[in-house]
Amino acid sequence: MRDTHDLQATITLDPVNRQGSSLALELKLQMSLPLPEQDEHLPDQIEAYVHQAGLEIQRRLFRALIEKADQELVFQRRHGKGGEGVQSRGTRPFTFKTLFGEVTVRRARIRHKHDGTMEIPAATAWKTPHQLAITQNRRDAVCDQMADRSAGQSRAELGRDAGDADLLGRSTVLEVLHQEGAALITAERQRARGILDEVPEDQWAVLGVPAEDALVGQNDDVPEYDDVEEADAACASEPAERDAAEEADAACDLIPAEWIAVGFPGGAPAWPVAAEEPRAVDPGWVIVQPDEVKTKAQPGTGRKEVWTFTAVVLVAGLRYVLAESTAEGLWVQVAALLLQLGVLRGARRLLVLGDGASWIRSWFESLGLDHKAMIVCWYHLRKRCYTQFSAAGVPKARRRALEAAVLDQLWTGQVEAALELLRGALEWVRNPPALQDLIEYLEKRRAYLPDYQERQRSGLWIASTRVEKFNDWSVSGRCKHQGMSWSPAGVLSLAVLEAARRNGELDHWRQNRELPERALPEPLGQVA
Repeated sequence: MRDTHDLQATITLDPVNRQGSSLALELKLQMSLPLPEQDEHLPDQIEAYVHQAGLEIQRRLFRALIEKADQELVFQRRHGKGGEGVQSRGTRPFTFKTLFGEVTVRRARIRHKHDGTMEIPAATAWKTPHQLAITQNRRDAVCDQMADRSAGQSRAELGRDAGDADLLGRSTVLEVLHQEGAALITAERQRARGILDEVPEDQWAVLGVPAEDALVGQNDDVPEYDDVEEADAACASEPAERDAAEEADAACDLIPAEWIAVGFPGGAPAWPVAAEEPRAVDPGWVIVQPDEVKTKAQPGTGRKEVWTFTAVVLVAGLRYVLAESTAEGLWVQVAALLLQLGVLRGARRLLVLGDGASWIRSWFESLGLDHKAMIVCWYHLRKRCYTQFSAAGVPKARRRALEAAVLDQLWTGQVEAALELLRGALEWVRNPPALQDLIEYLEKRRAYLPDYQERQRSGLWIASTRVEKFNDWSVSGRCKHQGMSWSPAGVLSLAVLEAARRNGELDHWRQNRELPERALPEPLGQVA
């Protein structure tokens, strides 16, 4: 902001009057400022003068109106406790941090004649903190700044806008973000729980939700693994382990053919669509794209990484985005949405599209739904194959030929053929364990590898790009810059605020401090 020290502004306010249910006042402004040089800087300099004068006007108006409202409140409570009246005990200063800077007002203090107790009526009625209050509009502005700026940059920008460089401290900026995020995620959890309360708890397990209160998104513990595959390995080492073939067979049993999506054995093919047609959700289905995103944790958190669990739900042209601190909490939100979309009663079928991580597979296999299917994201499948082929120590030309052959088979859903190619290559690669890991990876996910070519030809989803994009918007693009480290509260706050913004619910939340009812698609009839 340009220098405005030579601005002289005289503001005269007449007393604030009450006219029925309205407040009225008159304001007079006199300004004196030097005429800037007639060059390219003149518009900017005059803008700075006008902005500074506007800030002072706003502060004076705010003070006058707040103090008038305080007087009106004291008048309303003049009868005091027991109707015995009150006695004025002067005023006390109170400070507000507003969009236009810091404003200190005088609030009346009264003594109740009934019992001699002292009270500041405005503190009770307006629910203000003890020392100072940051207005909700200022708090919302803090969160908007933090969406794409560091705490230090946000503090500086907010100070420039308010004409007060010291309006908020860096720690206050972070505290506000955490408080606003906590309030929003609490509302999200309450909304999900309220929806689930509409059905008996014994039906929650059908949607993958344990009935215990402790699992309603309140636990901040996350798996202590560097990546998803370490989590897979840990799950495989448990006593209840089954071999890969048994696991695949059991998974297949969970997906009856009559419910299968396009691209799976037994599923009816769909008509091809033009290449330029946008991807669509399978008719009569709900697609859930779950994922996790990891950020570097601050040293004081006692962990290496902060995990944030996210999901995008697609149905009938609508999109819902969700974020949580735990997998259990995410599944609670997903379950509530699936209940609203009619999945529990069979009005729509469920298709899960993700990277095949163990926490996703475990949830999917725990669902008590007949009408469900799952697809491993083609992008993640290709990426995993490329990583394992690179680690296998194969000469470049031969590696590329093997990789192309395996991916060709997987692209058309020929999983066994792809496995045969890999088993044959074990004899001549320099690092067989790398290919063996890939074989085990595919065998575990055999039931979730469809004919990707058929799905793409039909214009249907084959990759979890929507949730990946949301992760970029909400966390990765903001929290993964060099040198950054985060607390769980900070990352989750950014994620849930962005989710509310993408869902079109943030403005309603800020105005009403409650979440609106979700926009839902037209109901479908029972699936035959």
